[in-house]
This record gives sequence, C-alpha cells and structure tokens, in this order.
Amino acid sequence: MKAIGYSYLNKYYNLLLPKLGVEVYQDPKAEVESTINYGASKRRIIPGTRKIIDTPYDNMVIAIKYQGIRLHFFAAIFQQINVAELTDFIKSKPHSAYNRVIWYLYEWIKGEMLQIESLSSGNYIKLFDEKYYYTLKVGDRDKRTRVINNALGTKEFCPTIRKIPEICKLEKVDVYETAYEQMQDLGKNLPADVIGRSINYLYTKETKSSTEIEREAPSNKKMARFLKAIKNAGLFELSKEKLIDIQKQIVEETKRTDDYRKEEIYVGTTIRRLGGADEDVHYIGPLAKLVPSMMQGLLDMHDRLMVDGGLPPLMHATLISFGLVYIHPLNDGNGRTHRYLIHDVMKQREPQHKFIIPISAAILKNQPKYDSVLESISRPIMAMLEWELSHDNDNKVIIHNDINYMYRYPDYTAHVIFTYDMMNTAIATDLLGEICLLLAFDAVKKALNEYCDIPNNKLDTIVSIILQGGGCVSKRKRKIVLGHMSGDQLKQIEDIALKIIEEIKGKIKIDVTKVMCEE
Repeated sequence: MKAIGYSYLNKYYNLLLPKLGVEVYQDPKAEVESTINYGASKRRIIPGTRKIIDTPYDNMVIAIKYQGIRLHFFAAIFQQINVAELTDFIKSKPHSAYNRVIWYLYEWIKGEMLQIESLSSGNYIKLFDEKYYYTLKVGDRDKRTRVINNALGTKEFCPTIRKIPEICKLEKVDVYETAYEQMQDLGKNLPADVIGRSINYLYTKETKSSTEIEREAPSNKKMARFLKAIKNAGLFELSKEKLIDIQKQIVEETKRTDDYRKEEIYVGTTIRRLGGADEDVHYIGPLAKLVPSMMQGLLDMHDRLMVDGGLPPLMHATLISFGLVYIHPLNDGNGRTHRYLIHDVMKQREPQHKFIIPISAAILKNQPKYDSVLESISRPIMAMLEWELSHDNDNKVIIHNDINYMYRYPDYTAHVIFTYDMMNTAIATDLLGEICLLLAFDAVKKALNEYCDIPNNKLDTIVSIILQGGGCVSKRKRKIVLGHMSGDQLKQIEDIALKIIEEIKGKIKIDVTKVMCEE
C-alpha cells in the first residue's frame, strides 16, 4: 500500500504532523474502496484501479477529495512549497474546482498572489463542503478565484467543526429549551421565588466551581467580582478591552493586566523532590508575538458568527471559549475567562434566557473528560514543539520552532461534543437538582410549621438537617432536632419528608437525596 492524500504530503514535505483519525492509502490489490482498523486509527483503502498521479499537487487534490480541507496541513505545506510548480499546476486547469480551492487557500493563508490571471467566468464554488463541515450561511466571494470563503474564522484564527453523525444530532438541541422542558416536568407552574432562588444559587455555584477547577481558594472579594462578571455576561460587546476588563475582575489585584501577555507561557505543575523540584509542563501557548493576531482573528470570527447567525449558539460559544484557552493570551485567569466566555456568547446569542446553566459545576465533576478534550489539541502541539525551560531565569519557557499553524487552525469537533455533554449534565444535575432541593425544602418547612412551633431562626437549620439525611435525621443530629419537637412529631415529619422526596424522584431521573447530601 502507498500513502496518498495528507499521508503522502506529510512524508513528501517532511512535515511531521500528527496523523489524522482516518488516513488514506491506495492498495494495488484492492478492488473496492474500504475502511480498515489500523491500531487506534483507521485507514481508508482506495482501489488500485483508480489513477492517482504521484505528485504533491495531485495529492493535494486527493487530500481535499477524500479527507476534506485540513488548514493546518496546507499552512505547513505552503511554507515549503515550490511556488512556480504550484502555479503551473493550477494554470493547467484553472477552472477545476479543486485547483481553485488550492489556489484560494494559498493566497488566503499566505497573503500573496500567485502569477495567475483572475478568472472572468464560471460558477462560484464554496471553500468548505457544507455536507462535511459547519460553515457560514453566506461567506465572502473572491472574484479572482470565484471561491466563496464560508470558513467560520479568518486566516489569523480559523477552527473547524466536522459534521460527524454525533454532532449532527446535537445541533438540533437547544440547551435552554431542554432546561425549560425539564423544569416544567417538575410542575406546570413553578413558584417564581423558587426559580429566582435557584438562579441566584446557580450563579454562585458557577463562580465557585470555575475557581475550584483552577485548584484555588480565592478571597471573598475576588469571588464577588467573578460573580458580578458572570451575572452580567452578554451585556457588552466582546472586544480586547472587555476581555482585559474581565481578567481584572476575576484575578487577584497583583495579577491584573492591561494587555495581552508579552512573554511565552506554559501550564504545568511543580513536582517536589528531595533536593529540588521539577516542572511537569502540560501545555505551552503560542509565541507571545503571535498572540495579538490570533486574538484579533478570534474576535473577528466572533463578529462573523454573530452577523451570520447560522452556527448553533453553543457551537459558537465553544469556538470562542476554547480558542481563548489555547491561545492563552493573558498572564493569569485564562481558564476562568475561557469558561466565562461560554456564558457570554450564549447570552449574546440568546439574551431572552434569564437563567444560567452551571457548566463549570459539571466540568468540575468530570475533570478527566475535560483534561482529555484539552489534550486532543495540546498533545500534538507538545509533541511537535521544541522548547526548554530556562532554569537561570525563573523557569521561563524558551520556544525554538514556530508551529503557529497548529494553534491557528485547530479542529474543535471533540470540543463541541464535550460542551454539549457538560451542558446537558449541568441541566440534569445542578439546575434541576437545585430546583428539586428548593421544592423539597419549602414543602418540609411548611409541614414543620403546621406540626411544630419552632423559632424562625432555627427552622431553616432543622429543615436542612432533615433533607441532608435524605428525609431522616441522623443519630448524631437527633438531639438537636428533638430539642424543638417530640419524638412522635419527628416521626411524622420524617414520613412526610420521605414522601415529598419520593414524589420528586418520580418526576426526574436524578438521585434527589444525593443532591441534598451534597448541598
């Protein structure tokens, strides 16, 4: 078998790019096209009867035809390509759809024009095939190549999302509508104060969870600032100035910044050993000098998606939030700003929704999944990057090669799946769980008021004790409760509490008692 498409180009140009999930090979013995397992990846086998010319330019066509447009490959190839040969190849068939795509990609990514006369006739074609990629509804028309650039981003920053079956199902899901429907299952007319109290709690929980992901113990002042930022998400235009303002709200005063970072940055942990310590580096951000252009690309992409309005809001939020965390433009607070942006973009796209879905709380409970999706981008980058730590200069990272295309042109397909998963988890557990807890709290409190005469300042505490025990008071706390009621009264209240909890359990799929014990 011989490598064709991107596998061929990877070897021909010695790019050393990580292999794709599905590589394409031609087998002279094969009579029909097939897909086989190849370790953890797959190989698409092309029959030997198909004529494939053994040149890099013909293999660019094969790559696009069988594997779609992988921008990071083309960006890396265009750094090494023989421009005269590429020009001749395109001029041999200037009206060919594949040749026009390669022509457009070169001039778009490189910002340099090839010595080819502009086309004066012919239909326009779209850069990305809408059958396989999420794209803009309209896009930008290039009169020279007669290609419509329907990419989600710009040449400075352009992630892609592939239309795999799992995502095609998710695109039809409106997470807010899902939340509304499940809230209505708890009761057709939920009390307004219950909804209001749950919203306030969830804002606080989102703030606390996002900070806990960073393994920090923030001050009350810092938590209050972050809570304010989350509550006001979506009220302002997304800009560099706004991102800097958010950073100032969510980090300690000593770590505030007025601009993007000016130095190289890495994410890692310190491993303590006898006689010293080593740094376990998990991820290194792009070169500091490239951050302004990448961030401008990210903000321009946000504008394109807002105006176009075709990409589902949660996919839009995924691109912006994960884009920021990988570019890592700030000296501190990148993780919290990344998760804040999910809410900010969602509120910009759907401002009519008045509550928050606490995605950080779901992420906190699913940290291995979060780490895994982050590694889908960080591992290939770290495998390709040449770097070292300067131990004489406060462990600052020194980068020896420029692989900016790995940061500029990522595939966020897995990230979209993860974000939908976490949103649905947050709805099913934290959002509904909090409403259930409040409904149970109010019902038990009402029963206590009817059966016992308990001072108001003690009432909430006793209700909490009963609910934390899943409807029963533990032996350790029984003395506290029996100080305000008889044993018979307590038995009646416990029976009522258990009945209330069972009723709520019958309406939803989560374990209400587990939620209560966690509060």
